[in-house]
Amino acid sequence: MRLKKSSAKEGQAPKGRQPPAAPAQPQATPAQQQAADENAAAMKEIEGAMFAIKFYPVAVDENSKNEAVERLTKTYNKGSETIRQLIIYMIHEALAASAELKLMHNLEYAKARNPALDPTQLRMSVYRSMFNYNTSLEGLVEMIRLLGTLKGSDDAAKLLTYHFSHLCSSESEGNHILRAAILDALGKSDSHYALKSLLEYARYNDNERTFQRIVAALIDWDEKIDKLKIPEKEKKKLRENLQELMTKDRGGTHYG
Repeated sequence: MRLKKSSAKEGQAPKGRQPPAAPAQPQATPAQQQAADENAAAMKEIEGAMFAIKFYPVAVDENSKNEAVERLTKTYNKGSETIRQLIIYMIHEALAASAELKLMHNLEYAKARNPALDPTQLRMSVYRSMFNYNTSLEGLVEMIRLLGTLKGSDDAAKLLTYHFSHLCSSESEGNHILRAAILDALGKSDSHYALKSLLEYARYNDNERTFQRIVAALIDWDEKIDKLKIPEKEKKKLRENLQELMTKDRGGTHYG
């Protein structure tokens, strides 16, 4: 039995039938296009600011670095939710370098991380790593302080507590410095979440040195509770908890 030949050419729809047209893409409204353009400009600004901070003091002077920090703060405080999330993410990536403080950035390290690079590129990678601001304690502390200046949401405070929790997982002098900086930044924050976290840390902490740092941060909060947008009853409870912890006699402790 012979198959009947199709009258349609290969790859074409039979006569009288047409393939469904692709749905028309909706055109962006002027407002949507303006928002997209503003986001693109803000992202370029953020990337430039992070570059300036990362390469201070070798390739960028102090004034440029300070201007970059200020730009990030202003962009975050005035930016859209998308822009805020991008800034928080990029600061997290910079702070995550604290995990590498115990590693020496040398040729052996660079080979293990990027085995496909040729020797010249590996040496350049090591050279850049030697001077990255965000892989030094002072650079990490500046990133932490920056988080304490970001206003308008609990995101920055939550990122601070995330890194505090990570740094508590191991003991070193560097981690002590970074944890102290985080507690100070939580004290400078305007986030209700930051205050609640400090109160929890104070309640359950057994290290006298850390406890005194927490109390110092809570003293900063003593003048800011009235500005919180929460019910008066909750403010009263927070004040009571604050006073109880700041006046608590801890007595002697064997913890250093």
